[in-house]
Amino acid sequence: MDFINTTISEAELTRLLPTCQRCRRLRRKCDTNLPACRLCQKGKVECTFFDHALQQTLPRSYVHSLLNRLSRLRSVQATVNGTSEPPTTYHIPQHERNTSTTSTHLEPPPNEWGTYTSDLCFDKHFIVENANPTCWQFLGSSSPYALVVEVLVHAQAKLGSMVHNPEYVGPEFWLNAQSTEVTEPLQPRSAPARTEIEMLVNLYMSTTNILVSFFDSEDVAVAIDTYLRHHGTQIKYLTGKDAHQFFHIAMICAIASANKARHHSAYDTECMAYYTEALQCVEEVTSDVSVEALQALLLLTVFGVFHPRKGDIWKLLDFACRLSVELSYHTETNDDYEDEKSKKKRRSIFWGLYCIERTMGQHLGRPSDLTEEIITAEYPASIADSSLADPSSLQVILTSHYYRLTYLRSEIFRELYLPAAAPNLSRMWYERSLEQILSWRRELQFLDTALGMGSMTCEIGFDTSILFLFQPLLLRALVATKEPMLSQTTTESIPRESYHSAVKIIEYYNKILRGGEGTPWGMYPISIVSAHYIHQATITVLAHCLLAIDGRLPVVSFSRELSGDAEGPVDFNGIHEISGTCLILLNTLSKRWAGMVGMLDIYKNLQAKVLPIMMRSGLG
Repeated sequence: MDFINTTISEAELTRLLPTCQRCRRLRRKCDTNLPACRLCQKGKVECTFFDHALQQTLPRSYVHSLLNRLSRLRSVQATVNGTSEPPTTYHIPQHERNTSTTSTHLEPPPNEWGTYTSDLCFDKHFIVENANPTCWQFLGSSSPYALVVEVLVHAQAKLGSMVHNPEYVGPEFWLNAQSTEVTEPLQPRSAPARTEIEMLVNLYMSTTNILVSFFDSEDVAVAIDTYLRHHGTQIKYLTGKDAHQFFHIAMICAIASANKARHHSAYDTECMAYYTEALQCVEEVTSDVSVEALQALLLLTVFGVFHPRKGDIWKLLDFACRLSVELSYHTETNDDYEDEKSKKKRRSIFWGLYCIERTMGQHLGRPSDLTEEIITAEYPASIADSSLADPSSLQVILTSHYYRLTYLRSEIFRELYLPAAAPNLSRMWYERSLEQILSWRRELQFLDTALGMGSMTCEIGFDTSILFLFQPLLLRALVATKEPMLSQTTTESIPRESYHSAVKIIEYYNKILRGGEGTPWGMYPISIVSAHYIHQATITVLAHCLLAIDGRLPVVSFSRELSGDAEGPVDFNGIHEISGTCLILLNTLSKRWAGMVGMLDIYKNLQAKVLPIMMRSGLG
């Protein structure tokens, strides 16, 4: 069903809502107000109804969020089509609406910390020329590509010449390259040795499974025997538990091989061999409603972040989110018979899925399929337990703490990036949002003494969240300063913290990519998520350089805790070394994913023009 072009009005849709549970219990007439009926609002209780399709209770605020999402999509479609139809909003109660029309056209509502502007939109649509048929890729303003576009436009206006070569392969971030299709192996493959399988499984369990804990070590150990027993047989005919166990081990080995390939290129071939084996039974393991099927979808998704052209990550995540809700993994079941091991497994799987889905959604600038209104699942672990944990358990606890940061980022994303028109939020809003991130970071006082997958993820997550928070300010600053004359009413500023966080990310990933095999640095998984963070950091550095050359906007500090008493322009001391490191990182990524050579080309050409100007101006 095409929800954008549907002929049924939203007023009619809301009338189809069933009576809420409170009104049904009190035998009262229930209206169709959103996000709650008047009786529930008066009683100050949550307005919920039972959804027979999902077989669970949902709040009406969830329906309200879906309608708001539909409004944003319509607004984006109107922008793409070149129409001037304003977005429809649903913040007005039903009894205050004009019900004589099928829809109510209103300007976007005022925000608590600022107002929405209708003249700026940083969402981008890129044509994917290599696709057949030709299609468009949407990347929202939270994507690094949105910042790249504004940097290029600004540089073109200020430097007066083309600063990049457009003849390069399309972006590797195009995640709809091909579907997960069952393919026959090119040739029979001898069974890997048990020691090889166990080595890859241990690598996966000590790296990727720390970041997203989808499997229990005991279950995986049992599945190794099943894999070795059936290897080389008619895998496509496996069913039930054997099919799931074979698939899980094959995909775990494929993901571990993709990680290990950064040190030994031969594992690229091994990676694809394991993946091809797993695909022989992909239909069997993804066709039922079970936790094993959910784990299979998640393995395909994790593999996709290493090889984004092997499967449609967004579609896989959509299936996984729906299945997790159907299994009630998003909520606490209050089942007295559920043991602690089952609870931990359920929470770890759900929050691992949540983290991947949110990260990819923010990476693409898309809304989420797992809205916060329906989530009641507890975190897998608490940072309060860290003092009693052994080193390996501590990393799992730190990963759970990172899930909290992902939740905070999601709330920021919803207010900062989802509106169709770019919101112009006040300085106070940014300071409060930054304080939330800093408060999360203060709970990790011992982070420097516990190097591992969890602690490294928290370190990266902290600085990337600062870039994520302040990217809209950089976008606005670049737009404002590309013109010869500043607007008399401009209030744009340059966030000091984003430059320093960008430098920290570049330095941190330089350590990771230089890390020796077997060390935590060398074992940390490098995926397209890492590429996203590196791209965002490198282009943020260039954005600050261009704005410093322009010199017309003030540099503002949003936190004394991060910036101290620093005032005035950003200190670009060591910018040549930083830029050299950026080139090394981008060159490494372009070798890993050929489609990313465009980012290297853009950065190389820009910095060749920008750095000499900075030196002549006394900025570097």
